[in-house]
Amino acid sequence: MKTKKYLFLINGMVMGGAERVMATIANEFVKRGNEVCIVTLKEPKSVYRLDPRIKIVGAKGCVQSNNKVLRLIQLIYSGIKGFFYYLYYLKTYRPDAVLSFLTYSNLLAIMTRRIFVKNVPVVVSERCDPQKRGYVLKKLCEFMYPMADCLVCQSKQVGSYFKRISRKSNIRIIPNPVNPECIAPTLLNKRRNAIISVGRLSPQKNFDLLIKSFHEIICDYPDYIVEIYGQGPEYNNLNKKIRTLNLENNVFLMGTKKNVMQSVNNARLFVITSNYEGFPNVLIEAMASGLPVISTDFPTGAARELIKDGINGYVVPRNNKKELARAMAQILSNPQLQDSMSEANKKIVRCFDLNKIIDQWNAVLNKEY
Repeated sequence: MKTKKYLFLINGMVMGGAERVMATIANEFVKRGNEVCIVTLKEPKSVYRLDPRIKIVGAKGCVQSNNKVLRLIQLIYSGIKGFFYYLYYLKTYRPDAVLSFLTYSNLLAIMTRRIFVKNVPVVVSERCDPQKRGYVLKKLCEFMYPMADCLVCQSKQVGSYFKRISRKSNIRIIPNPVNPECIAPTLLNKRRNAIISVGRLSPQKNFDLLIKSFHEIICDYPDYIVEIYGQGPEYNNLNKKIRTLNLENNVFLMGTKKNVMQSVNNARLFVITSNYEGFPNVLIEAMASGLPVISTDFPTGAARELIKDGINGYVVPRNNKKELARAMAQILSNPQLQDSMSEANKKIVRCFDLNKIIDQWNAVLNKEY
């Protein structure tokens, strides 16, 4: 079989769900005998493990200033620099296909495809809730995305959104795979009285809701703790909320931890409280690691596609403290329900098997659809 060359484009290989999936796809592609070059618009480094055969390069774009004017100048400069950097590698690397993740990279890949290098197929992937963008960017994506050879969405609901605005049928649904490196290999017999949540400490993740909901039930579960893994701008606000509710001995901000599910699968429960998401890796990994789960009903519909109420977890309304507290209490008070949910969630590995998902990406990049 002829070796294929693929160019992957992304803003940067920093810590995040999209970046982790791109690293996983790249690693699997080179295992199958292909060549992969990752072009980032930022630094040429990855927080996720990359196979040594993968080439990674970066335009070293930087937007750091807090001054609005300077920030705008940095943004424009980095955008122009990234454009020419990507165009150079596109022409010199001569890939068989391009795969792009994240909004600005997607728009860059499509624009370059339409104007400069028309003979290289471009596949772009929507990794977030498309309706959470500003009006101008939202309309730009709606106009540009149909120009890609294929648009890959993570959930059926996001795919339906783009199908409504595009007459083309070049939309495919490919969920995130369960990467064996990111989940616990075995279930532990003895669980500890802990509730786990993972994500960037940002308003999007709404960890404030988890803290307030736990406060609602702590009188019934005084020996339980909540561990929140991640870093971000809301650290101080969340710490303040913990102190205000006198939860210093029960709620802990744990910082970041690589492959966190490998060490926390002996908890009683995993909770995701996001206001919006694309298709959260952490939810799939928690389920595959055998944790009962609760998720807010974020607009992309991914939670409803993954969770069947009362079978493997619960889906609760966004920002509803009472409903989240009620769902938490239902699971924590019933060890038999915890066990049955755990067993049901272990089966998710089959649905999101890594090799099956990579086969789907391979088919899309080689236009076998």
